[in-house]
Amino acid sequence: MKALETTKSRIATETIINASIKALANAIDVASATDTESLKTLLDAKINELNFLNKNKCWNFNFESGGWNTVYAQDKETAIAEAMLEYKDSKNCVPSPSTFRVATEQDTQTLLSLFY
Repeated sequence: MKALETTKSRIATETIINASIKALANAIDVASATDTESLKTLLDAKINELNFLNKNKCWNFNFESGGWNTVYAQDKETAIAEAMLEYKDSKNCVPSPSTFRVATEQDTQTLLSLFY
């Protein structure tokens, strides 16, 4: 999702979603009873999308010399900055920016399996 790449794209997407939410809420006010349920479903989906966009997500990443870790942030750009700051004094643990990805259950389980 491009909206998760940079803070700027996340904020731009948030603005679009907020406009969609406002438009759907206005449409619900004037819609017929049969259309209201469909519009409410769309509104709920947009609200869920906005909530996901604004919450901190777990990002898995790899180090240049091997190994991995996680960091929590709203977008990839912030996640990279947080990890670089956290490991700025480490010679061996240098985060690889190209490896940052939103953690999925499968990805995390695969990484954890390296410990067993």
